[in-house]
Amino acid sequence: MKKLLSLPFLGLLALASCNQVVTGDSKAYMFTAQTQVGYSTQAGTATRLSLSTGDTATTLNATGLKPSTAYVAHYHAAGADTSKGVCASNGSIVDGMIGGMTFNSDANGALTIKGLNTTSALATAKYINIHEAAALAVVPLCADLTK
Repeated sequence: MKKLLSLPFLGLLALASCNQVVTGDSKAYMFTAQTQVGYSTQAGTATRLSLSTGDTATTLNATGLKPSTAYVAHYHAAGADTSKGVCASNGSIVDGMIGGMTFNSDANGALTIKGLNTTSALATAKYINIHEAAALAVVPLCADLTK
């Protein structure tokens, strides 16, 4: 009898531990190294995944950053002048920081940032920047979402 009663509980536990359902394709974008003092080997990818909750899961993986340094990442709209590409257009931030906080690179300069944003709030997003948290004008990486 104990085994029979525990089966529904295990089923509920298994369902509760499931991830959110993916509703669209996952899309990966390569980060482009931006010319910044103190950076020469930065690279990485940004992956966006649509979820059934109406959110977009974003995972940013970067290498070649400054070791043990705080970073933030944002989605940006395109700025007024995109003649040099959206990454150089200085567009406004869309929907706050990805992951909602700062993230520190490890001792080797590797960094992973994960976050959820409301998909509808990202409708105008054209690129993602990773910034140094202490100096937001320092942008070592940009991913162009229009490509």
